[in-house]
Amino acid sequence: MARAGALPRPLRRRRPRLPRLAAWMPRSLFGRSLLIIVLPLVILQIVLVVIFYDRHWDTVSRWLAIGVAGEVAWLADQLASAPDAAAQGEILDDARRYFRFAVSMEPGARLEEASERSGFLPPSLVDQAMQGAFESRLDYPFRIDTRPAQVDRVAVYVQLDDGVLRVLPDRKRVDTSTTVLLVAWMIGASLLLIAIAIYFLTRQLRPIGRLARAADSFGKGRDPGDVRLEGAVEIRQASLAYNRMRQRILRHMSQRTNLLAAVSHDLSTPLTRMSLELEMMRGDADDPAAVDALQEDVEEMRRLVDAYLDFARGEAAEPMRSVPAAKLLARLEARAARHGQPVRFDVHGDGDDDDARVTVRVMAVERMLANLIDNAVKHAARVRVTLGLARDHVEIVVDDDGPGVPAADRERVFEPFYRGDGARRTAGGVGMGLTIARDVALAHGGGIELETSPLGGLRCRVVLPR
Repeated sequence: MARAGALPRPLRRRRPRLPRLAAWMPRSLFGRSLLIIVLPLVILQIVLVVIFYDRHWDTVSRWLAIGVAGEVAWLADQLASAPDAAAQGEILDDARRYFRFAVSMEPGARLEEASERSGFLPPSLVDQAMQGAFESRLDYPFRIDTRPAQVDRVAVYVQLDDGVLRVLPDRKRVDTSTTVLLVAWMIGASLLLIAIAIYFLTRQLRPIGRLARAADSFGKGRDPGDVRLEGAVEIRQASLAYNRMRQRILRHMSQRTNLLAAVSHDLSTPLTRMSLELEMMRGDADDPAAVDALQEDVEEMRRLVDAYLDFARGEAAEPMRSVPAAKLLARLEARAARHGQPVRFDVHGDGDDDDARVTVRVMAVERMLANLIDNAVKHAARVRVTLGLARDHVEIVVDDDGPGVPAADRERVFEPFYRGDGARRTAGGVGMGLTIARDVALAHGGGIELETSPLGGLRCRVVLPR
């Protein structure tokens, strides 16, 4: 089989264009349900954090800083008015005893030098809160560092006339940990709620996915059996409705098959008897040509009955099998070679790979494709059959250079017993070939389209799901 160019256009419905807002929405029901739960939760947390920061953290931090700033301002005034170093030492001892400060005095030091030795970093949020409080209480130059070497304290440097006062109050006196605790609890609670929501959403949506897969398989002729009833009440109702529908369809198919078996026997028996009687009459007949005409009429009736039974039966009794896609074309190619048909077979994509498989009723699909090829050969000098494989479907295209079918009649030719009045009229047929072909394709969950062929005639595009 030769390899050809690009894969023909697949048989698919064009998706409607989504609005701009819907384009940003999750496509799955799980994603949209999760968004309904998560989005209000995130908005609520943002609002709570903003309100808490504005009404609690900022206010509490400011009042804490004002208290420390007042004590440091009093200590600086006392040290500035002390007569000697001994008096300053007593004042520092009192600050350690009553204010719980870690304080020290560096005589002759400058504020910039002391800050550099402490590893001063750019102001943080706590620095900014303390900055405003100290500016309103302290009349001396100062620097604040909330990240000194001792993590449980903050550092305040005050420039006095005879040196730098270094004050290390407890961090708890200027900073509140409730903000961190609140944010941690909110994040932890949110993650817990999201995990619980995902767990329950997954359990609720799993039956919907199972029902969708069962309906898809049943529509492609692969009976998966009844769907287990589980999930919410509405999901159980949908599953129960599917099970009842499946049972009604199977019952209808079984009744139709049994009825047609009886009809086939009742019609075939008299036709066979008539054919035998005509053969016996041939030797004694005054007009053998009339007997031959009657024999042709009987054969025509037999073909009509067989075609109708094939259409009504729909090959339902044949099981589905997974076969290499190239095997379908190989058997058809061998058949065309035996009959001397001028048919060219091409393969696209990975169709010649044994791992590229398709699940079909093999005999039904081969009979469908053989009917399409035979119909093309009757009306054309050149016929080309192309196999293309995509990720989720297989596409078989039959092109010919015959007279084609008018666009207005392309849908009507699929009607039972419609044979047309144009150049493409099927000579000697009963008008059931395309009807049976579409019935087989639809039974597999696929379809058939008729188009204008690049060769100038008719193109039959068959799409079957993998």
